[in-house]
Amino acid sequence: SEIRGISFATMRDRVVLMIQYMDVWREIWTDGRQLPTNVGQPGRDAPYPRYNGYSVGHWEDDYTFVVDTTGLDDRTWVNGSGLPHTVNGHVQERYTRLSHNDLKLTITLEDPKVFTKPLSLGTVMFKWIPNQIVDEWLCVPSEVQEYLQSMGDPAGSDPTAEEPRQ
Repeated sequence: SEIRGISFATMRDRVVLMIQYMDVWREIWTDGRQLPTNVGQPGRDAPYPRYNGYSVGHWEDDYTFVVDTTGLDDRTWVNGSGLPHTVNGHVQERYTRLSHNDLKLTITLEDPKVFTKPLSLGTVMFKWIPNQIVDEWLCVPSEVQEYLQSMGDPAGSDPTAEEPRQ
């Protein structure tokens, strides 16, 4: 997963989650609405699947914010290994504040059409850094060389390696 830095903006009826990677932002509705049950189905009222799905959230207690999501576009993958999911898959994220500076995120996916039991997508730990400025990292053609150097070949090429055969 490409979660790096995150920020939360709390509004009257939603929480906006801003993720550093690709400058993604998500609306997590906290106004009591239900998740849509007809995403991608025929009909005028059926919403389209979305890259980040449709999310609703609630506070389980003073320290744990629970986010439920469905309606994820099934052309996307669950993780970098290419695990599939359906549009009806249900993702649950649990953001738990462990201390003033520490936040734990656990993610679980339930998708009975693909998996026989709930799948844990792991735990991510975040540390709050006062006055931190989140760097931009855009996926645009002018940044390709920098991306390839830092992500595609982080250790550097081996100048003594043989050229691959054509």
